[in-house]
Amino acid sequence: MKNSVRYKRRSKRSRGAKRSLALIVLLGAIALAIWSIVRGLVGQPPIAPSMQRAIVRSTPAPALWTPAQIATLHRALDDAFAPALSARYSLVVIDATGRVIYAERERSPVTPASVQKLIVADAALNLLGPDYHFHTLMAATHAPDAGRLDGNLWLVGSGDPSLRSDDLRSGVRLLTRAGLRRIDGAVAIDPGVMSGPEINPYWDPSDANEDFQVPTSAVSLDDDTAEFRVYGGAPGQPARVAIVPASRDVRVTGAVRTSTSFDSVVILPQGTNVFALGGDIPADTEEKFWLPVHDMPVYVGDVIGRMLHQAGVTLSRPPQVSRAPLDTIVLWDHRSAALRKLVGHMLFVSDNHYAEQLMRTLAVDAGEAGTDANGLTAERAFLRSRGIPTDGLRSVDGSGLAQANRVCALTLARILSDAELRDHGAELYLLLPAGGRDGTLTHYDFTTALGRVRAKTGHLSDASSLAGYVNTMHHGRVAFAFMINDSPGDPDSAFVGAVDRLAAF
Repeated sequence: MKNSVRYKRRSKRSRGAKRSLALIVLLGAIALAIWSIVRGLVGQPPIAPSMQRAIVRSTPAPALWTPAQIATLHRALDDAFAPALSARYSLVVIDATGRVIYAERERSPVTPASVQKLIVADAALNLLGPDYHFHTLMAATHAPDAGRLDGNLWLVGSGDPSLRSDDLRSGVRLLTRAGLRRIDGAVAIDPGVMSGPEINPYWDPSDANEDFQVPTSAVSLDDDTAEFRVYGGAPGQPARVAIVPASRDVRVTGAVRTSTSFDSVVILPQGTNVFALGGDIPADTEEKFWLPVHDMPVYVGDVIGRMLHQAGVTLSRPPQVSRAPLDTIVLWDHRSAALRKLVGHMLFVSDNHYAEQLMRTLAVDAGEAGTDANGLTAERAFLRSRGIPTDGLRSVDGSGLAQANRVCALTLARILSDAELRDHGAELYLLLPAGGRDGTLTHYDFTTALGRVRAKTGHLSDASSLAGYVNTMHHGRVAFAFMINDSPGDPDSAFVGAVDRLAAF
């Protein structure tokens, strides 16, 4: 392999001795200067974190907004929003010092859609901490002896929204490698850390078969969806359908027909975890669908029971749902990624399921039952503790999926501004998608603001929103929240235009 360093050295050998000598002298001088600097630093104590922050923030302060500039900003933003405004909107911009510099109906509550996730994101990062981890346990009252476990094997959920089937398979492999061959009991699922309806009653029932509206449970698995793989066979013959992970708790009726050209696969719910198949799929074609499953403790019990059976472990009783005794010992402990990564995922792709799981976890952390109502109470208590205004706030879920939610722009912008002014501000800022580049902001056509904006989007049938940060040309980073309901125009274009104009100041 060609080594570029040695190649440069070989090429230098063909030069004159005088030039080589000059280079050596120059390098020696540079080395001496570096050594002097290093020697001067030897023995110096490490810089304290508080001093590190002071050094980072020692750059010149952004220019203060003058009254004339604020007036110009008002005209620019009013012009950008004008084509999209309706009777229901809420708009605000807060500068780097925490001062409101633009406001239109900033205290009027409207439907926020997914920007509401900023509430649970900030509350979770502060109340649980960015390094918080969920733990999912396999436990028993006794350790296995001679390959036999006396009693149940419990799976104890903690509400981890990121738990996957492969994680459970890893746990099963760990037990079988340790010699487990028989369970004289059942696989018992303990979902007790969370309670209440799996599906929020305020959600639109017409979305029941969509993967963005799934159950909330302490034993969440694979985003609480099952994967349907449909394989086209010979024309005119039924397609093969595989369900991953395999579970007797998920049943199908009907069939998908293999056709010569049509691709119209239909999978519709017919009851709890019962799906009707229909439509056509071309020959030699594979389609994948992710559909919500329900009654998660029962479903997960069947999934892990089948995994154990496939691994050669015999169970004496079918799966059950029950609370684990207090004296159980842990046989397997699955730790999730750090909370900052989970929140980043939630904001990056606007994951409703993660938001709902995190909201109930806030209730558990507060020592209450893990219900929606207690999670919402924990959110509101956090907002009050930070002095965040909550004019007209009505939250019925954590994700913003319900049309019934109401939030004013000032609440969201103050959350963002407050986070920026606190030490962990960079945490929330960096977890938001970059405008025009990734996540839900990939297709936003920013110009002046490209590379300068990080924000959360929100969309429902009658609501569009955008809230986040913009690094302006001369006035530092500002926080904004823009929400428009029932727009007669294109609110997303209006948001892009407003953010571009804001970035230019």
